[in-house]
Amino acid sequence: MKRTSRFVWLVCLLTTACSPMMIEFEGRRLYNPDWAWALDVRREAWQQPDEVLRALALPDDAVVADIGAGGGYFTERFSRELVRGHVYATDVQPGMITQLQERVRERELDNVTVVRGDFDDPGLPPACCDLVFFSSVYKEIEDRVAYMRRVRPLLREGGRVVILEFRPGSPGPGPPDAMRLSVDAIVGELRPAGFALVERHDFLPRESFLVFEADVEMRADSSLR
Repeated sequence: MKRTSRFVWLVCLLTTACSPMMIEFEGRRLYNPDWAWALDVRREAWQQPDEVLRALALPDDAVVADIGAGGGYFTERFSRELVRGHVYATDVQPGMITQLQERVRERELDNVTVVRGDFDDPGLPPACCDLVFFSSVYKEIEDRVAYMRRVRPLLREGGRVVILEFRPGSPGPGPPDAMRLSVDAIVGELRPAGFALVERHDFLPRESFLVFEADVEMRADSSLR
């Protein structure tokens, strides 16, 4: 790690060290907005955003919804990758919305729209997206099956849903193990919402990387699980 990056991370860490990583917000356990920038600095090594985007192979005019975008870590990468496309960056916490807006403004991400979503609804128009993306946020949704049923109408023909989630027992910092979801648990919740697992990537050291499609024959091979 470069000295400047290490220094920035140490400053962020010292600033947030007395704050919990998870907080209670409107009766739910969510990531603390104070940790967003501190986590971003060292996140690349274990979340490998460039490899994630490469695996998704999106055309540069795709429209993506980054659900629970937090401080905009993936939002910015989608924005720069989709030079003719658009990104909806959503979150439910005012602190995260503020960070998103600041990032969009300061880094001139002109193809990003910041959206204040609800816990039970992403708050986006029908048939708006080629990809709906959840990074480390799916577990925080209370009624996940109902929520994913609301996600289905957002997808254009051939649209996909991608979920990155911490695996139970994976190494390193992250949410409490009791909050983590197995692949079988995630697949089991998306099936009644009308999604099938069509692709699984195993290169991330801490997280599952699952790709789903809607309105397809339930043809997900058991080998994907």
